[in-house]
Amino acid sequence: MQRRHLFEWEDQAWLPVVFRNFITDHLRYFLTRKVRGPVNRAIAGHLKTVLVKTGGSQIVDLCAGAGGPLLEVQRILSEELDEPVDVLLTDLYPNVEAFRRHELEGGGAIQARYDSISAFDVPAGLVGVRTLFTALHHFRPDGVLRLLADAARKRQPIAVFELLERTPRMLLLTGLCSLWQSFALTPVVGRLTLQRFLLTYVIPIAPAIFLWDGLVSVLRTYSPEELRAMANSVGAEDYAWEVGRIDVRGPCGVTLPTIFLIGCPVDAAVPSDVTDVSAGELECVA
Repeated sequence: MQRRHLFEWEDQAWLPVVFRNFITDHLRYFLTRKVRGPVNRAIAGHLKTVLVKTGGSQIVDLCAGAGGPLLEVQRILSEELDEPVDVLLTDLYPNVEAFRRHELEGGGAIQARYDSISAFDVPAGLVGVRTLFTALHHFRPDGVLRLLADAARKRQPIAVFELLERTPRMLLLTGLCSLWQSFALTPVVGRLTLQRFLLTYVIPIAPAIFLWDGLVSVLRTYSPEELRAMANSVGAEDYAWEVGRIDVRGPCGVTLPTIFLIGCPVDAAVPSDVTDVSAGELECVA
């Protein structure tokens, strides 16, 4: 399938916060409650490699939304992989309610920036492994190059994970999952305010927006070959890149892919065996 960078509601600065939070809350729920276990452990393993190689102790999450899978990944790193790490949540449009909740629940390991942080020019004082979870597709190729170049120029490692794939199968799965989750799980995803209830079940604008953005996200997703070509185009000779793929068996036996791109300064390069990885089977959770 050809990549198509169509209109996506979440990218619009004017999108009312009720809709933006509906999207980010549902994504966080899916990525932490539905796509968990083996894939998060595989991601944590890759991040541990980067942390050890660079001597880092902090992850700076860009485009954090409502937190995504990173909070579970942080727990796995600290409790299961013996690699304690702090997390700093940032976003161009911070989900203030979610950020505050994560800070309260994080036991001091989770902090947030409530000002707008651009992935194109991350403040020099925010030092650590930069991560993006299912967010790179929001950027056009020139934007991807800008954010990768910013990490390379400031000599900060970066790890990008896209839990999508640009295929007809993924387009169908995303559409069905978006509709089912919008109507079946909204009462347990985030806080069910009167406004969210009305915009979901009475006038279903929020599910329609979530469905559209999900389908467009699939069409926008970069292939491993495209990611490799863009990384090589950054032109940073003192920086090394690795592209790989994690395949897991997701809910109800459906195979779900995670495509990743990792970049590190050459003097702390990710070893070449960090490439394609297959994980185990995920449980089917309702």
